[in-house]
Formats: sequence, C-alpha cells, structure tokens
Amino acid sequence: MRSDIDFKTLFETARDAIMLLDEKGFIACNRSTLNLFGCTSIEEFCSFHPAQLSPELQPSGRTSLSLSKEHIAQAYAKGERRFEWLHHRLGDGSLFDAEVTLTLIPHQPRPLLQAIVRDISEQKGLKSTLQTKIDLLEKGPVAVFRWRLSEGWPVEYVSSNVEVVLGISYHALRDNAVRFSDFIHPEDLTRIDSEVSDYLAQKEHSFHQEYRMLSSRGEIWVEDFSIVDYNEEGRALGINGYLLDISAKKKIEALNAHLLNYDPLTALPNRQRLSRDIEAKPPHSCALFNIDDFTEINDFFGMRIGDSIIIQVGSYLQSLGYKPYRLGGDEFGILFYEEFTISQIEHKIHTILEMISEHGFMAEDQEINVSMTAGIALGSHKVINRADIALHLAKEKKLQLAFYEENENIENRYRRNIEMTTSIKKAILDERIICHYQPIFDLATKSVQKYEALVRMIDEEGNLVPPGNFLFIAKKTKLYQQITKEVIKHACATFRYQSHAFSINLSATDLLDPTTVQEIIKNIVKTGTASRVVFEILESEGIENYDEVALFIAQVKSLGAKIAIDDFGTGYSNFENILKLNVDFIKIDGSLIKNITTNPKHAIIVETIVEFAKKIGAKTIAEFVADDATYEEIERMGIDFAQGYFIGKPEPI
Repeated sequence: MRSDIDFKTLFETARDAIMLLDEKGFIACNRSTLNLFGCTSIEEFCSFHPAQLSPELQPSGRTSLSLSKEHIAQAYAKGERRFEWLHHRLGDGSLFDAEVTLTLIPHQPRPLLQAIVRDISEQKGLKSTLQTKIDLLEKGPVAVFRWRLSEGWPVEYVSSNVEVVLGISYHALRDNAVRFSDFIHPEDLTRIDSEVSDYLAQKEHSFHQEYRMLSSRGEIWVEDFSIVDYNEEGRALGINGYLLDISAKKKIEALNAHLLNYDPLTALPNRQRLSRDIEAKPPHSCALFNIDDFTEINDFFGMRIGDSIIIQVGSYLQSLGYKPYRLGGDEFGILFYEEFTISQIEHKIHTILEMISEHGFMAEDQEINVSMTAGIALGSHKVINRADIALHLAKEKKLQLAFYEENENIENRYRRNIEMTTSIKKAILDERIICHYQPIFDLATKSVQKYEALVRMIDEEGNLVPPGNFLFIAKKTKLYQQITKEVIKHACATFRYQSHAFSINLSATDLLDPTTVQEIIKNIVKTGTASRVVFEILESEGIENYDEVALFIAQVKSLGAKIAIDDFGTGYSNFENILKLNVDFIKIDGSLIKNITTNPKHAIIVETIVEFAKKIGAKTIAEFVADDATYEEIERMGIDFAQGYFIGKPEPI
C-alpha cells in the first residue's frame, strides 16, 4: 500500500510529462502532461491517440500513425524504447521536439507502457545553432586552435579550414607530425614565447598578438586572439587561439607608412619624415630651398612639366651627395649634421644654389634654367620653423639666402599673424565682419549721392579692428574671399530699402573666384540693389586676366550694376586696359589727390586722367579729399565726385 502511495505522489508531482498507455491509446497522465500539451483535463487528454497529438508526418517522412504503432509494438516486445518525436500542442497547434521513453510495466490483467515525454526544442535549437556556428567556422576566414602548454605548442585541436586560411597542413597539425611553433617565423618566435609566458604569469584570461608565419604561401602575417582556460586552482590548462591572416592589412599599413613618410611624386622623404629624423638625431643646421617663380613654370609649360622639374631638382640634389626632403609644392629641405661655422654653411648653400642655377633641367626637349632661394637655421630647436621664417625673409628682401636671426623678432610677428588669422576665422563665424559707409559727394548737385562700403572687424571684446590690421593677413591666408562675401551680404542688406547708390571693393582675385561671383549675383538680385550698386575693382593690385574680368563686368552690367576702377593713377595704371573694361567711374588714387595743391606733377597727372575720363564717358571720383583747398582744386579741374574726411568719415548706417 505504501509503495502505491509513493508511486502516485511521484507520478503526480514529476516535472516530466508521464502517461500510461496501451496499444489502443492513453489511460492516465500527470499534470505536467496537461501543461505540456495544452489540455484542460485528464479525460480530454486520454481521448486522443498518440498520433493525434502529432503532425500527420514525422521529420522522417513517415506518417505519425504508422510510426507510433511501430514504436509501441517494439516497446512491448523489447521492454523499452527511446526515440525523438515531433508533437503538437492542442491549444495553439505549435510544434515541439520531444524525447520519448517507453517502458513496459507488468500489470494485470494486461501489461501497460509508461511514457515519459521531455520537450527538447531548446536543446535541439542550441545544438543546431552550435552546429551552424561550427560549419561557418570551418568555412570561415578564422582558423581555430587549442594548444597544450608544453614546448613547441602541440595542437590538441585545429579546425579543418587551417589549410585555406593559413596555408598550413591540417593533417600534419592534427596528427602532431609537426609542432605549431615550427610555422612561426624564427625572428618572431622568441618574442611570442616571452609574451605568452608573461600573460600566463599575470593570469590573463585573454590576449592578442600579431606575428609572422611560414606557410605554403610564403611569409604571412597573422592576428591571434587567444583565450586561456584555467582550473579552479588558477592553473592554466590550455590556450584556445583564433587566427586570421592579416597579410593584406599589413601590406596596406606598410604602404600607408611609406606614404606618411615619403612624397609620392619624387619618392623623397617628406616633411613628416624630416621632423622624425630631427627628433631621432638633432642636426647642427637646416636649410630650406624654394624654386623661384615656380608658378610661372607651371603656367607656361603645364603642371606635367612642373612635376617633372620638381622630380629633376630632387634627383639633382641627391646627385650632389645630399639627402633632400620634399616639404610640399616647390620646397625642399636638407639637414646638416656637421658643426659648420656660419661662413662655412653659407658657402655650402651658395654653392648648391649656384650649381642649381647653372644646371640645365629638361622641359621635354627644351632645356630651362631654375633658380632657388634658401633659408637657413642653426641648431636643432624649432629648426624647421626657423628655416622657414628665414626663407620667407629672403623672399621678402629679394635675397638669394637668409639666416634666421632671433634679434629680428620675426617669430613674434609670425605668432601675431597666426593669432590674427584665428581672430578673422572666428569673426567670420560669429558674423563680426561689418561695414562702415563713407559718403561720396556729387560736386554738381552738391549732395551725397552714394556711399562706399568699407570693411571693419569687431574683436571678441567688442573693439573695432581697422582693415589695415587684418586685410593683408586675410589675403595671405585665403580668407579674403570669405570677407568679401560678408561685405556683399552686409552692404546689400543695408541698402535694400534705401534710395542711395553704394559701392563695394572687389579685388581681381574676387572676380576670378566662381563662388564669390555667384554670391555677388545672388545678393544683388535677391535684395533688388543691382541698379544701385557700383563695383570698385582695385586697379592698384594689377589686373592680368582681363578677359575673365571683362566677363564679370558684362554679367553684372546686364543686371544694371556699374563699374569703377579704384586707385587709378599709380602702380599698374594702363589706359588701354581701362578702355577694354568699359568702366563707368574712375577713382583717382588718394596719393595723387592729397598732394594736388602742392605738387604740380600730381596736378598734371590728375588733369590727364580727368580729360581721359571725359573722352570715354566715365565719371571721376577724387579720394582723400581732406580739406577745403583740395576740394576747391578738384572742383576747378572738373572732377565729378569727392570722397574723404572733408566730406565725411566712414560710419555705420
């Protein structure tokens, strides 16, 4: 009686689904069975045949009815039967994999079968996923190893793709006919052994190494990600390694390292390499060389010939026994490690410059001569920057070579220029580039008819920075066009709803920049100011590309704008070119106007310009009118407009 009670308790409380059945079907089941199959009562469950709790076909392709009868018959015959079965739940019809164990139970009046059903869907899913990963691993780009911790790294396991991934014999490694260490490059083996020993001593659980291996493909680079197995006492049991062929990556790294340190055109070491060489071994002096008027060579012969000249100059410096560096553009550098005196290094550089100028360089089948300018700095502290400063000094003073001299305080000037460049960039971003407007007086109507927009910059403290302090630097640092765009935007917005005309200064560089021209046209059209704007072209800078300037003039004139030539009468003034440009106004340079009452020659030049302007139908504007005497003189000469502090100072509107 006690055993019957124990069995019943065990039957009812078991976590596995347990049921009793015979050839005809189910007789009894426990609650776990009801939960597994989604039944509400024992009676409901027992009303089904095992085949009815299954899909029509099993994964083998046989019907569930015939196969279930076969399993039941074999269990009766042999006393036990274990197999996998595909069931479905009664509630939602979902399928699940099960492991079924049938056990014969002696019972009167007839024997019964006990069935234990376990849901193994999760295990089968994990097994399938694991097998998929193993299959992918065997076909993938990573070779998997497990090494024993003994000399030579004998292999306990190696994935079969090792021959494809690394070009190493799978069978030789698997059968331990060779040791893994036999394939490591001899120059790397000692390092690898030492690193692994250190990792194990520090109880590292994983580490990463890169080394070379000798394979059937020759020398290859591998990346090795290793995981160490430890027992409970912390003793390393083995290492699992995942190896990837990174030879292509290493080649790219080597190429990048070469490009990082060498100039692609000349194959000479570059500025980066120069800095590294100075750091590794400080020189006694450094000389930088710049090809004179190289832009003209490019313009005249084309960039292909220009590149050829660069290559030839580098090769010629090498032929003289030096190690030249190409620092970019048409600039080269040479380091000197000998302790020359100033006169000795000067003589040496002069000799190089003379030999360069006497050597004939080939522009295809034509021989051309090249000259260079040099800057020299002694010592090793900031030697590149100081040689560069000396080179710029030589060019400014039109010298063949110049030495860096601290007493000239050039570094401070360069630092101030850098600081001003930064200030200009910030002012552009913060919209602190503004305009003040100076009135232009009509001598005929005795009234202000228009204004000239003059750029100003406001610093971060709110102080006004005059143009003389930042425009020159802006031109040197390619920021001038951005300032021009800010002036155009500011001036057009200011005069959008006013009746006065206004003028804006443009350099030849502005006119040749497509984005600046686009900005000009966009603003004058958008604000409706095209018929009232006058563009003053700075003649004092020299206008060389007259065809392109004339194209701009035609564009804006078609929209109603007018053109003035600014600073006329000095520098590059050319009456013939003025005729080509079809200008509306000629602004006579202030250096002539301010001395017009005291310098007869200046008066003659001004009268000539006025007469010329009248003949071509252009109006004249006198700049720098600072007093009553000057005003009366320009009025006597027949000048049309006056501008200067006597008329009014530049101010905000």
